[in-house]
Amino acid sequence: MFNLIQFFKNESKCDEIKSNKRNIGDKLKDHPINLNSTSDRHIQNKFRDVTIPVEEYGDDRYKLKFVQLVTRHGRRTPESSKYPFSLWTCNSKENLITNKDIENRPSCENGQLTVLGVQDLINVGNAYKGIFIERLGFLDKNFNPNQVYVRSTDRERTISSARSLLHGMYGGSFSDNEEKSPHHTSFFVLPVEKENMYPRTCDRYLFLRSLVKKRKEVIQQNKDSGLDQFTQKVKDIFEESKGFDSPFYVPSFRSYAGLVNSFDCFKNHGLPLPKGFTPEVIDRMYKESAKEFKSEGLFKEIPRLGIGRFIKDLQDQLKLKVKDDPSVNDLKLAYYSGHDTTLAALLVAYDMYEDIYHPVTSSTLEFLLLEDKKSQKPDPLDNQYVKVIFNQKVTHIAECKSKEVNGMCPLKEFLEISQKLIPDNWADECKISDDEKKRYQVAVNSA
Repeated sequence: MFNLIQFFKNESKCDEIKSNKRNIGDKLKDHPINLNSTSDRHIQNKFRDVTIPVEEYGDDRYKLKFVQLVTRHGRRTPESSKYPFSLWTCNSKENLITNKDIENRPSCENGQLTVLGVQDLINVGNAYKGIFIERLGFLDKNFNPNQVYVRSTDRERTISSARSLLHGMYGGSFSDNEEKSPHHTSFFVLPVEKENMYPRTCDRYLFLRSLVKKRKEVIQQNKDSGLDQFTQKVKDIFEESKGFDSPFYVPSFRSYAGLVNSFDCFKNHGLPLPKGFTPEVIDRMYKESAKEFKSEGLFKEIPRLGIGRFIKDLQDQLKLKVKDDPSVNDLKLAYYSGHDTTLAALLVAYDMYEDIYHPVTSSTLEFLLLEDKKSQKPDPLDNQYVKVIFNQKVTHIAECKSKEVNGMCPLKEFLEISQKLIPDNWADECKISDDEKKRYQVAVNSA
């Protein structure tokens, strides 16, 4: 059992978040979970393999000091209501696990975490329990609210994912009886208009995104790879299956990222798919989605405006920990429950998107702060390093590769790189005049 309370004492951000804190009731009763895993990259009715690379979390020389963890939610239902939600199995929003027969389970809703989605994050939480609690003793065995900070976007699927991961780490129990539990979890949630864990509406951001596909290098890459022909093939698959082969039907789509999100809802629950979706077609869809994400890095303003404000939140928190500020003295894990766009935007912003696929459900991105225990340098910034791990594999910030020490980015370098990604004034930078639009268009056409 555990109770999450506020402890992050950065006053300006704390006050903003505190007023929007969400209490999620936990109903408690033990529930065993079968943690099967698969090495299949594109999950289908099984769990993603979460094998923790233990050697990356410190050794005789380097001590793990702080972890910032960002996850994508688990498997979910489609956000479109055109499909019958009886195809999926969900728990009620008030309960992590519903102890009822399948016939009596609550109906699913748009974009809701499914039973398999809950188990996805429990599986991930169990893996982190193995390293942070059982192997390293980095976190207390019993939940300590002073050690863990949790923030989620204001979506059922991300809030439930956060609860599921913590359940996997610390246990607890959940039932669906009507008696109100005295135990609860409190996550910090920003109002929609202030949320920055995924790219938001911003005139300059939206305009530049519309220009990405018009850049000559993107046009040439798509031409060389035969993207138009592949896209037509996908559309033909849908048309040939329309009405009888599968309930999954998408008449048109603007991006592969959006298509993959809808596709995941069916494939990852073992639901019928149109016959033309062979492993080769599926594999390419995930690759094309990743290419879309990566191409946004062609305009440096896109990641800056899209995810830069969230990066500032991460850096403000990191700087407090680096300085051993009393307000975060016991803080060891800061957990952020977000979306594929959250992870992809961070990977692109730091130019470290080394994978070639769309971030799958339950993906994890870790920023580890490690301290050199043997260093005698007087400035603490010179003794600390940042290591980035995406889905249990170390990834590298392009700008820092030549300056790495044992695969880690020196803290000073990391902070300098991060600062360039943070808007000075987001609202002002979002503004764009007609003249600026014309100059951008001319530059793209003449490049």
